[in-house]
Amino acid sequence: MWQSNYSVTLSCAPEARPARAGDAVRRPLRSAVSSLAAVVAGVVLAAQPVGALAEDITLGVIAGITGLGASYGRGIVQGAEMAVRDVNAAGGIDGRKLKLLVADGASQPARSTLAMRRLVAADVALVVGGWGSPQVLANLDVAEQAGIPYIVVGATHPGITSKKNRWTFRVIQTDSVMADQLAGIALGWLAATRIAVFNDSNDYGAANRDVFIAALARRGVSPVEIQSYQTADRNFTSQLQRLRAANPDSIALFGTVPAAPEIMKQARELGIKARFLGTGGLANEALISSAPLASAGTILMTHFSEEVDAEAQAWADRYRREFTRRHEVPRPVLAAWEYRAIRYIAAPCLQRAGPDRDRLRECIAAWRGKLPGVANEAHFDEAGQLVQPPLAVEVRDGAFRLFRTAP
Repeated sequence: MWQSNYSVTLSCAPEARPARAGDAVRRPLRSAVSSLAAVVAGVVLAAQPVGALAEDITLGVIAGITGLGASYGRGIVQGAEMAVRDVNAAGGIDGRKLKLLVADGASQPARSTLAMRRLVAADVALVVGGWGSPQVLANLDVAEQAGIPYIVVGATHPGITSKKNRWTFRVIQTDSVMADQLAGIALGWLAATRIAVFNDSNDYGAANRDVFIAALARRGVSPVEIQSYQTADRNFTSQLQRLRAANPDSIALFGTVPAAPEIMKQARELGIKARFLGTGGLANEALISSAPLASAGTILMTHFSEEVDAEAQAWADRYRREFTRRHEVPRPVLAAWEYRAIRYIAAPCLQRAGPDRDRLRECIAAWRGKLPGVANEAHFDEAGQLVQPPLAVEVRDGAFRLFRTAP
């Protein structure tokens, strides 16, 4: 029998294949992540913790556990698991246990909106999670209308945090910062002169493209070629041939896994030797495991590096010990931000304000402090965006390694 300190709700998680007889049968739940990956469309499973008390505080987590963003979603859930275990081991929230309610948005805006509605209906104290700008731009309206604090850990579109979205906070850098920083690195440290742009046509890719091109323009540079693709595409030959004809020395790739590593592999097969550049969408260890040779040398803005300080390194080592499995590469980048958002921001505010949503929102808005892996003290600005130093890494020796500070 599965036992845990949290409950799991699986909202909508369609598989790529059609449903078959027997899919709706409840299977034994060996872990949160394995059960999340197994669910099919329309199935809702809830596993209540053994010995749960009415006064336990429930924290909602929303992530794309299935669909194209599954590799990111699993990291978010794992970070939440670690954080809740640590909070409860330290005495909980004034002696009250913290529980998780995990909703699968299936990496799709419409289903992510439905997942958020289910979390709101379950009366969670707040929501921590959210991956993918299209999904978060869709589901944050539900949280805003319900007046529930929402800490976003995995979406970077500039429109997510604004003064009008008073219940929404974000702990990772926005595209408007990362893409601008990337342009500075490309033209400064890398001395690139022929930069091409290849972007996913979704909200995330388009926002990065626009900010990056504007940042180049302010420095007197224009891309030698601009191409785009659809998130679910698998063949990129025609766009890559046009990029190759432009003879770039660098390609700014604004996309996510699984498309990004496939693009890199196909580019190398076509003889393209340009260095790849990117922002947070590439900050997924699956990029390296899926394209170990093609991704080498990639420079990207990221959300977490265990090389920043000893505390971040110790956390990453523990994370790998807990979640390394034979057929799955551990992904600490988003797990780290989910962990830190719960452990260092949400839990202390729950301790001070309790589950009252208005007081909780005020506490989060006023929060400032030091976080493992963040060089300086961080705080939220008036729009709910966490202010923190830039962080760039390079794919080197099969891992993300710290790159020189952006100029």
